[in-house]
Amino acid sequence: MTSSFATVTEWQEPQALDLSRGDVSAIAVNVAKQLGYEPGSALEPIVKKLRGSLAYGEDDGGDSDSGSIRIGPSGFTIYIALDTSPLRDRFTIAHELGHFILHYLYPNQHKGADIKWLRAQRYGSGQVEYEANWFAAAFLMPTETFREKHKDFGGNQLRLAEYFKVSPQAVGVRAKSLGLER
Repeated sequence: MTSSFATVTEWQEPQALDLSRGDVSAIAVNVAKQLGYEPGSALEPIVKKLRGSLAYGEDDGGDSDSGSIRIGPSGFTIYIALDTSPLRDRFTIAHELGHFILHYLYPNQHKGADIKWLRAQRYGSGQVEYEANWFAAAFLMPTETFREKHKDFGGNQLRLAEYFKVSPQAVGVRAKSLGLER
């Protein structure tokens, strides 16, 4: 799959859907349920189920930043930096799945778009990146489950991080976004 991307010259960049955090979270939770994803479980089978693959190191364009995705009609490849932790990689994978679902599938299936080739890279902090981050957080740490486990674990970020298999920093951001911490 990766080699077919090397010859593409007309990449489109993702366009924001301008959905609220709540709407993006609802999409993420729905997608996770449809795919049979359970919090803390492996993401590789999900990527494979969606006709994707993971590659470690530089993407086809020579970029080696932390996380990018190349999407085409026959599937996608998520590129992961070599110098990141497995927990960071999980969030990156979910973030890039957010681009695939929100900025490729959703516009093509629900907005009448005709996106053939999409390239998303982690640059900046615009609406497109917010949407992918919101998707990743809700996919990996669904609201109801997160609230329940936050209560069960007394807000202990390390226990929550272990349960959801994300970094303590991701847990902290999620807890704040749900109003569970300041």
